[in-house]
Amino acid sequence: MRQGYLEAQAGVSSLSGWYAQAEGGYRPLANLGLFGFREANARERMTGVGVRWTFGP
Repeated sequence: MRQGYLEAQAGVSSLSGWYAQAEGGYRPLANLGLFGFREANARERMTGVGVRWTFGP
């Protein structure tokens, strides 16, 4: 199972004002995902990478 994905959203929060989020990833195995993300709002910016390992029936 190999698949990729892109996800993006933007909006307005009553607490922090505007925000935007984007994430893209790749699943080389059924239970392993690698991803990168970018988040921004009126106060701060953040970028990162991560790994998701899923388990269970």
